[in-house]
Amino acid sequence: MSRETCSALWIVSLLLAVIVVATGGRALGAAPQAVRPEAPRQEGAALFRTWCASCHGMTAQGNGALAPLLKRVPPDLTLIAEQNGGMFPAVRIRRIVDGREVESHGDPDMPVWGSAFRSTQNGYSEESVRARIDAVVAYLESIQKRHAH
Repeated sequence: MSRETCSALWIVSLLLAVIVVATGGRALGAAPQAVRPEAPRQEGAALFRTWCASCHGMTAQGNGALAPLLKRVPPDLTLIAEQNGGMFPAVRIRRIVDGREVESHGDPDMPVWGSAFRSTQNGYSEESVRARIDAVVAYLESIQKRHAH
């Protein structure tokens, strides 16, 4: 595949993601849903599959379909705790996923989800944006590889 074709595929994929976010999922026929407080990990898993898996992969190991088209390989998100002395840095990960408060939002290829989740026709509230990001973070924490001692 030529570099131009790869670039075009990346741009089309990114535009599709922006359209789906901007329409609250209605572009795909889905009704917008708020995160249910009783099920943040399940909601986080669904949000991850919808918004993150194309780059990070369904298993969050950095092997998504778009990963080869990116400048940097997406990180293996199942190793976050291992890379932080066995502790999952939820506050830091939340800020990275949100992207609106950090100068360096991971890689420039990664969308700023705080802004994307907020830019919908239904005008999601900041509380709803936080709940969606918190659900993704809860899911990421739940999939961390743990070493048996």
